[in-house]
Amino acid sequence: MTVSKALRDQPDVSAATKTRIKQIAKEMGYVPDSSAQGLRTRTSKLLGLIIPTSTNPVFARMVYAIEERTQELGYDLLLAHTYNQVEREAVCIRRLLSRRVDGLFISPVYRMETEAGIYRELQASRTPVVLLSSPAAFCSQFVSVQTDELAASFAATQHLLQLGHRHIAYFTGPLPATWAQERYEGYRRAHREAGLDVDDRLVFHAGSTIEDGAKAALQFANEK
Repeated sequence: MTVSKALRDQPDVSAATKTRIKQIAKEMGYVPDSSAQGLRTRTSKLLGLIIPTSTNPVFARMVYAIEERTQELGYDLLLAHTYNQVEREAVCIRRLLSRRVDGLFISPVYRMETEAGIYRELQASRTPVVLLSSPAAFCSQFVSVQTDELAASFAATQHLLQLGHRHIAYFTGPLPATWAQERYEGYRRAHREAGLDVDDRLVFHAGSTIEDGAKAALQFANEK
């Protein structure tokens, strides 16, 4: 018991004893059993991160930032990819819950439905969750970290209009996604305030993946 207390820096063990025990543990290559510690503390020191794919530069930077911070706080990060598939998202969430993660970061797979069974399960688990985008109806009960999509899109479109451009193409995201709707509204609002109508022929549905964007860009190029 004294050894365990010394390794955990408990106050009822003398500094000299702690130093001696830690030195012996180091010489023996001792590594604490995090699973055993988790049973005692009822925490796993694990966080889960669920994203569409890390090949997307936006999500690659997100993974880097979150992992850096979790390491600083003494946690490990478990990464899962949904590839924008609803069924795979449910599998990822259930697997990470089965690992007893202390919290989850999720970039949701958007769908038209206002309810999603897996998100009801997630809420019932009482696991802390942070969404990494604007929440849709099916996941609106969770805390989210998001960009002011409408303001950003408005500012970008307004900048082009002020430069004198009048035929500005727009590639939308997935229509069910709140962030995609807000970005499109920012594009439309900038046109309205400039006294211009949006040319629907310049609006292309680009989905939410690099591949979807490439297809939309090819369609745009062929229709020019």
